[in-house]
Amino acid sequence: MAAASTLLALRLAGQDHALEPGRDYLLGSATDCDLRFVVGAAAHQARLCVRGDGVTLHDLAGNGDSLHNGAPVTTVELATGDVLQFGDHLALVVPDDGAAAIVPIPALRAAAGQRKVRDAAAALRRDDEQTLSDLLATELRRAPWLALSLLFHVLLLLLLWWYLPAEPAGGRRAARVGLDLAAAGTEVPDERPAPPEVLAEADEVMPLVADPVPAEAATTPGPDQQLEPRPLPTANFVVRAAPRAGSADPGDGGGLGIGSGEFRRAVGTLRQSGLEIVFVFDSTGSMSRTIADTKTTIGQMLTVLRHLVPDARFGLVTYRDRGREQYLTRDVPLGFDFWRVANFVQYVSAEGGGDLPEAVREGLQTAFAQRWQPDARRVVVLAGDAPPHAEDMKVLLQQVGAFAQDGRSFVHTLITAAEPAPPETPQTFREIANAGRGLCERLDARDRVLQRVLTFAFGREFDQDIRAVIAAVDREQQRVDVRALDVVRRAGAPLREALLQNPVPQTVWNALLRRPNRAAAALLLDLLTAPKTPEPSRQAAAAALQRVLDLTLPPLDPFGERDLAPPTVTRLRRLIERLPQ
Repeated sequence: MAAASTLLALRLAGQDHALEPGRDYLLGSATDCDLRFVVGAAAHQARLCVRGDGVTLHDLAGNGDSLHNGAPVTTVELATGDVLQFGDHLALVVPDDGAAAIVPIPALRAAAGQRKVRDAAAALRRDDEQTLSDLLATELRRAPWLALSLLFHVLLLLLLWWYLPAEPAGGRRAARVGLDLAAAGTEVPDERPAPPEVLAEADEVMPLVADPVPAEAATTPGPDQQLEPRPLPTANFVVRAAPRAGSADPGDGGGLGIGSGEFRRAVGTLRQSGLEIVFVFDSTGSMSRTIADTKTTIGQMLTVLRHLVPDARFGLVTYRDRGREQYLTRDVPLGFDFWRVANFVQYVSAEGGGDLPEAVREGLQTAFAQRWQPDARRVVVLAGDAPPHAEDMKVLLQQVGAFAQDGRSFVHTLITAAEPAPPETPQTFREIANAGRGLCERLDARDRVLQRVLTFAFGREFDQDIRAVIAAVDREQQRVDVRALDVVRRAGAPLREALLQNPVPQTVWNALLRRPNRAAAALLLDLLTAPKTPEPSRQAAAAALQRVLDLTLPPLDPFGERDLAPPTVTRLRRLIERLPQ
């Protein structure tokens, strides 16, 4: 999402509230409002729609109480310095200097509404219950002798208190301390109008959302005061995923609780034994659609894989053909560095080819030569639209059979041709899958190639379960942690510590892309160029900068030198200077 050229905030009752691009803000007195006026406004007074090119105010009440610079409006574009009035409440549009408070996201507001419903229900239950005084009055009417008994016991207690005084503890009398607040110079502040109510109960419905940032944490420092970042342990940014292999319940299904019982048991078993996947794909000119789909979905697929089996390892191999091609094979070895895999894919383009057979044997050989773990389930998925060279088939099938002979290794094939493939392709791909104890399937135009990879890895019978997990992870990724937004906004030591985690917490990643700013992007570039930055963090920083700066490719070439060239660093700094502060 591109950031607006000037970020704005809404100043209400002395507090600045950030207006984030891509969000709508509902204003009014109803409980479902983002910024709530307790009195003096309609239930739904107005809506602010914030887009990359500006902020639009829409009046919802139609009662003439939404004023823009003193005049009633229905729809108007807002600019810095505009004065808004909603009933009895004044607001000012000001630049967002980075210190404005983050208004909780809609899920937080929903949680607050749920709490109010529960509180109301509890109050109704209390009204139906008889109080202690009511109960006592009822009993006295039913048994008058109870009053005499109570009076007798009260007199007895008074006599005991009079004749048996208690000695102070330790033989000392209790000291009395008086506090004269007036003498101490304490002043009671003048009454101020109540600020809008920002509803923020999050813990009940959002497993990835921490406590929201209070208003005092976002106040603007004075001229001689430096704003200190709020202490925020990086442990708050742990992505909710299953425990590591060897400690998981085999029936927990990766901690997501989604899918059939058989699926969850299968996931639990893989978490115990391990799962390793190598995706082998043709990158000649006819594979442009498949490669484009792989580029856009690789991050989603790797996130799903990490949720299900955190210890899973993933590798990529791409091949072309012998002769004048730029390369025969290129690969990212099996490992845990998923951002390196994602950056690798961005640099793969569909070029070359021309004749029918391609270097399928060389691509599979590179996959088989990986450093596989001995006890893990090993899965190779071959995707292409052209057969191997005819003279390679005999040796190729022998190599596939040798790889799959241990009973826990599989080779699956995907035919990706949009048009009916030449007859040699289905025939040879079926033979490869049969030798590898796998499946051969055709990829339809509406199918996502990496979803098929996951289905092959976990089992074809779990296709619907995989779809449900992908949808759940997509919903999870749409959630933004309010505290993570604040950490990204401040771009200090807590952000650096979070970016050095492996993997980078999803909440921090979401916040980086949702609210890009100059300081956070500069920190990403510092990590990318620092010689001691761990490689997973460098790859994550490169992937984030590509999205924050809207680059065509990640700034870190997986096939080039480890250090960025000085002209590249200079160009990146110039682009970062264009971001809002």
